[in-house]
Amino acid sequence: MSKQHFNEIFNNQNWDFENLTTGHEKRFLKKLKQKKATKQHFWKPLAIACSITLVIGLIYFTTNAIQNYNADQVVFSKEVQQTNDYFASIIKSELVNLKQNETPKSKQVVTDALKEMELLEQDYNKLKLEIKKNGENKQIIYALITNMQIRITFLKNVLDQVETLNNTNYENII
Repeated sequence: MSKQHFNEIFNNQNWDFENLTTGHEKRFLKKLKQKKATKQHFWKPLAIACSITLVIGLIYFTTNAIQNYNADQVVFSKEVQQTNDYFASIIKSELVNLKQNETPKSKQVVTDALKEMELLEQDYNKLKLEIKKNGENKQIIYALITNMQIRITFLKNVLDQVETLNNTNYENII
């Protein structure tokens, strides 16, 4: 397209060159301000309501978690707590030894032993609940200590079996 062609297009157009009435700009700005003032931001109250709901929910669930945690906690007398801590540390170290000595040969024995330990742990937890419910008495404390002693003896026997399995060379037998 040539320059002359553009000039013809623009010259043939009927352009509106009217002057605006006086005060037009003021009326226009006034209308713009009115539209801004009437525009509502519904998302701000909604965001505040969501934030408040979120905070209340977090407080509620945190409080329930703390209460549930405290509900599982049993307060022992000083002597019982010392005994419990002592046996618990022995059981923990024996479990670590058992898991460290696990080999493909002894995997099934270790798996079965861990399942049995879970059952003994469930019995232990029932005894703790009984103490929480009824308070400490000699029979329950004795059962608690016996349970822990059984677990320690059991773990030592399983460790002996695992060591025997790991040290046995089946090729020499054949």
